[in-house]
Amino acid sequence: MGRTSAAGQLALWVGRKSKGSAHLRWGQGELVLVVTGLQIVAVEGDDNERLAAAFGLTSGGEWFTEAASAVNSGQVSQAEANAVVKRAVAEKLREFFTAPDAEVSFETALRYEPHGLTISYPHLVMELVLGQGGEQIASAFLANPALILRRLPDFPKRVGALGLTDEGMAILAKVNDQRTAQEIADPSPHGREVALRLLAAATAAGLVEAVVRIAEIPLNTAQAPRFGVAPRRRLWPWVLLVLVLVGAIVAVVVIRPWESAPLVGGGGPWAVAVDGGCQPAEMERLYRRQEQDKLNFRVVPFGRGESQCYRLIWGHFPSKETAEDVISHLPPTVTSRGFPPHVVRVEGSTP
Repeated sequence: MGRTSAAGQLALWVGRKSKGSAHLRWGQGELVLVVTGLQIVAVEGDDNERLAAAFGLTSGGEWFTEAASAVNSGQVSQAEANAVVKRAVAEKLREFFTAPDAEVSFETALRYEPHGLTISYPHLVMELVLGQGGEQIASAFLANPALILRRLPDFPKRVGALGLTDEGMAILAKVNDQRTAQEIADPSPHGREVALRLLAAATAAGLVEAVVRIAEIPLNTAQAPRFGVAPRRRLWPWVLLVLVLVGAIVAVVVIRPWESAPLVGGGGPWAVAVDGGCQPAEMERLYRRQEQDKLNFRVVPFGRGESQCYRLIWGHFPSKETAEDVISHLPPTVTSRGFPPHVVRVEGSTP
């Protein structure tokens, strides 16, 4: 992204789970967001009289406190107050994200403690970018698709909490700290523009960071001439043979083909999706993993037509709740790096 924009700085600050106040300034506008744990817990600034119109209040102040006062006095319900504050925050963030003169600074001290109403920053910004008119916001975060996308802390867990469709999960699962946005979007069966929009939304929400690819420096492998030294015997074929034998022994010990794997979950139509992919190389990986435990791993399709992809599911659970209970303590050999596990129903999957 070159010099990170003010909008990008805010996304990274929140995405790295910072705690404190973000001071946003642009044109004639100014806003203070108090954030902790990815949640906006307080807001100060010009609300364009949204709060005054909804709550009948004329004095300024912290927005969540004003909303709580209106609820306590019976002017509005809690749901109405939440909606007003959320719309006001979204409106000001849209102005900030698209302003060419936007600036941001941060303070580490918390000016307010959470007291009831909070707004999830990732959810709010995802809605802004993916909603109507979000194209302009998307370009503020991912104007150059040639940038590499790098995951920020708790990426799988936070993606899973967004409640995205299977298509959205499949696109974000391709973020592996090495691919550029263009390399993810161009071959996507869901369409290049759809994929780029979602990747921009993930960048804006602080799920990923867009960085420039560092050019690789070729190593000088030319050897200096050797004089007066007898040629060594070629040992590499024997070394390779030994490595192959050792690898085969390790594979047998780990896989233990003589032991039968137990049926996880006891049987049922619910399972946990632990990996996925759409490309041939990814499909090959899924089927290799299925071979490790055919009783509990299954490769199943999802989507239709050109949008069809595949996911690797694990276990046979009698209910959705039973499957959800195991997500927090899945074995390391089951999970896949960068893929957020989630519960799915597979008809006819009971053994």
